[in-house]
Amino acid sequence: MHVHPLLFVLVLVPVAAQAQSTPPVIGEIEVVSHEVFETGGTAPYRFANRLHVRTRERVVRNDLLFESGDPVDYELIAQSERNLRGLPFLRDARLETTEVDSDGDGAADRVDVRVTTWDRWTLSPRVDFQQVEDRTIWELGASEKNVLGFGKAITYSHRQNLDRTIDRLTYDDQQLFHTNVNLTGTLSQLSDGYDRLLIVDRPFLSLRDPWTYTMGAGGFRRTDPIVEHGVEVDRLRHRGRWSDLAVGRAIVRRDTHAIRLIGAHRFRSDHVGAERREFGIAEVGLQAVSHRFVRLTHVNQFERTEDFNLGTETHVTLGLASEALGGAARATFLAGGHQHGVVFRDDHFVILNAAVGGRREGASWRNLSASAGARYLLKPSPRTALIGRLDYVHGHRLDPEVQLRLGIESGLRGYPVRQFTGNRSLLLSIEERWFVADDVWQLLSLGVAGFFDSGFVWPDGQPVRVGDLRSAIGVSLLVGSHRLAARGGVRFDLGLALNPVDGVKRWVGAAFSDIGF
Repeated sequence: MHVHPLLFVLVLVPVAAQAQSTPPVIGEIEVVSHEVFETGGTAPYRFANRLHVRTRERVVRNDLLFESGDPVDYELIAQSERNLRGLPFLRDARLETTEVDSDGDGAADRVDVRVTTWDRWTLSPRVDFQQVEDRTIWELGASEKNVLGFGKAITYSHRQNLDRTIDRLTYDDQQLFHTNVNLTGTLSQLSDGYDRLLIVDRPFLSLRDPWTYTMGAGGFRRTDPIVEHGVEVDRLRHRGRWSDLAVGRAIVRRDTHAIRLIGAHRFRSDHVGAERREFGIAEVGLQAVSHRFVRLTHVNQFERTEDFNLGTETHVTLGLASEALGGAARATFLAGGHQHGVVFRDDHFVILNAAVGGRREGASWRNLSASAGARYLLKPSPRTALIGRLDYVHGHRLDPEVQLRLGIESGLRGYPVRQFTGNRSLLLSIEERWFVADDVWQLLSLGVAGFFDSGFVWPDGQPVRVGDLRSAIGVSLLVGSHRLAARGGVRFDLGLALNPVDGVKRWVGAAFSDIGF
């Protein structure tokens, strides 16, 4: 039988084209883990590395969003790197890909992945000392953030803050039973009460992830301070219980954005003074998220890499409370927010945000607040950063235990603790940072900063006027270490009030265990 040659062309060309268009798959996944210190023949560092239990390979692999044989998805590879970098026991993580042509036909049919991680020192005494003008905040305890290399964390601390003494025991497991489920439990004994919570949740791990859930419950008893002009004038007895059951489903999943639907039942019970609030809430929400990440150093964590999302996030939730849902009153809860990055270049951007939330009981709104803000970053050079912050909050019929406060502890440096209180607040802050030295003796990084702050809090009934703003200038010493499992660093601030308050000294100093943006 004679077959025309054209028939072979019509049959074989599509088959060949289909073979060539077959997407590559994930090939070999290699995990390389580095110790905390580079030894270089130095005995103390070698001894420290021997004491340290390195993160186990299966802990790293558990946070990868792909396996050998999966189709190559570079967004999942990038998100896996960010997820690993967010773990408190790793100081950095890098994922490198190599295309492999195993058939020799000139087209890659697989992509090998090399996962490189660097450990942090995680067993340490928990020592925190903050001097806020004449008020001392201190903490002593012990913490292990990577028990036996399995990524589990146990912390015990004794803390004295501005309001109370707290003895706290916390357990945090980010890979419960080697899954992507997180468990957090806290037992706290307060000098004026107690606090308990237990949360089990599985978060969205990427834009491609289809679902999430959260289950949690807790309770507390304490006294909340009421402050006027920096002085505590009263305390409210506050007892509460809460529980959450929430499930989320992604209804749109793309490379750079996702739309998610959230449903939840929430219970809230608060007894504040003579007031009792108890709500059983059925809630539905919608969330839209887009990714546009940049990777920077020398912003908040010295030489440690940080990931900033300059994409968008919008959410809105509606909750209905009734006696049939387990509460004691009817109410409507509404909340919404939006965040958006304005990018000039990868190291020069503004992140804008706005939010509103409150509850409607009968014909009026209660505990209603609206806020708008911006975060600005410009890096003129790799080791300098100009940071700006603008926040406005407007409260309406706030619950009695809720106060807006400004002072050195909340961003208005140069003025005493909680100096200004009310229901509308404005804060503007500009800071220039110079990162002077990295990883000195593999232990410390050093920097300095100069700042200008201006803000005020207006009491109910007083109009918002620019002339009421109080301003300050000052300098800061920044100290950090990316090899130790600390909270980014420590800062020592000294501020001078440009608009002095009668009876209050103009120079105010403080030390804080965070230098965050």
